[in-house]
Amino acid sequence: MAFRELLPIVLLGAGIALGAGSAACAPRPGSNGASTSSTAAQPARPSASAAAPAQPAASDPAAPGGAAPEPLPPSPEQIARLPPGAAIYASLRNSALEVAVQYVPQMAQVLIEANRALGSQHPLDVTLAKAGVDPRRPILGAVVPASEKSARAVVDAMAKGTSGKALDKLIREHAADVTRVRLLVPLASGADPRRVMAGVVDVLTGGAPLDVCPGAARCAGFGARAPLGVAQGGLAAVAVYADGADLRLDVVMPLFGSGGDPAALKELVAFGEEVGGPDGRCSRFDASPVVSMCLDPERMGELGATDGYGKIVKALSGGVVEPSMISVVATQGFAEARQNLWLAAPARRLASDGTLGVTVQGKRGRFVGSWALTDASRAGVERAFAAERCVAGDAAVKELLPALRAAVGDPGKGFDDPNKVLTAFQEAGWSAYLIAAGGSWLNLLDAIGRVLEQGPGTVPDSHVCARYDGGRLVVVSEIRR
Repeated sequence: MAFRELLPIVLLGAGIALGAGSAACAPRPGSNGASTSSTAAQPARPSASAAAPAQPAASDPAAPGGAAPEPLPPSPEQIARLPPGAAIYASLRNSALEVAVQYVPQMAQVLIEANRALGSQHPLDVTLAKAGVDPRRPILGAVVPASEKSARAVVDAMAKGTSGKALDKLIREHAADVTRVRLLVPLASGADPRRVMAGVVDVLTGGAPLDVCPGAARCAGFGARAPLGVAQGGLAAVAVYADGADLRLDVVMPLFGSGGDPAALKELVAFGEEVGGPDGRCSRFDASPVVSMCLDPERMGELGATDGYGKIVKALSGGVVEPSMISVVATQGFAEARQNLWLAAPARRLASDGTLGVTVQGKRGRFVGSWALTDASRAGVERAFAAERCVAGDAAVKELLPALRAAVGDPGKGFDDPNKVLTAFQEAGWSAYLIAAGGSWLNLLDAIGRVLEQGPGTVPDSHVCARYDGGRLVVVSEIRR
């Protein structure tokens, strides 16, 4: 996706219509884009208790008059069953999962592909409802990056010319470098957990069988907390748990090896113990919109960089690139992947803890964004936006953007060079947009201004408001396409 198409989403929400209209972001066939709720972000701090009681299973009475069922928010106990230290915490409404894949590809794409693997001719929300997913509650998810410090050693060695048996040994030594994903899928009363997610496991593991626990050998390492089943192969190792009223899916995806490696199973066992949720962060996370996210920009930088490292090693290990060129290609790829780290850690950080919510109802979209301001930006934003400022159409670019730029002040070394920022975005890839959405976008206002000056600008029928609220910048945008 082009920088100019998606970055306005990060800026003011006015680019939602632009991004969704591009070929790269268009909803897949069958998406209804419907939403059951639209509310501003509200505090929802999760408990850190690892042993919190599960929410009781929801009953499934038909809604009166054929109306859509009333959406139910996740409990703090459910959110606390997500892992700590994630780059992304997300809530995805079943009714709009195919829209959600545009915003949280790491998690939503798993479900999209599972729908295809099952051969369903229905939209994804219908397939999941038929399988036993409760449409009234959101799917919760989190993505935890691999250690960037550990993973970089493999690509760095390639860039320095390491090859042959020495490189193979190094890759094996880093088999435990994995990206971890957890999904909590709400089950309808009486639903069979194995049936609900069998298709997802099949997609992730390349058709590897699901070993039923506790009898299978792969289950032994989990001890008394054994899941329903474990599968290994292809891209990932997967454990499926019945977790209260939810189906819990733990996935580890090795950066350099296969999901069938013994190290992947070991990491899967360890991941099962990681609970607590985004304790101390995500204070404005709200699960009522169709797509909600809480983003840690620095962890997103690690996720983007390590994702890049994995792609480099897999591409160069396939025998397609001439041996004499491997070092050159690895050096270039290494530098590009590390642009994620630069974008995620400006020397003068202005904001972090980005929480975003997107609701789409027919031709109208609503975006709510909230960011925790730092000491470097808080006073200026409070002075400029203590009273809410609202604009329509192009005034978002002509009035609100310059006001924000003046309020936050110096963006820091390197971030005042739009060309450098644009190059970094192009080289970093998809993750750059989520890094920006986590808070770094306030350091990018010079580049955003340059892009918007060149077009396509904002949607004419849009309304954007910005305000200071308790140490945070809050932006609400409504757009009609």
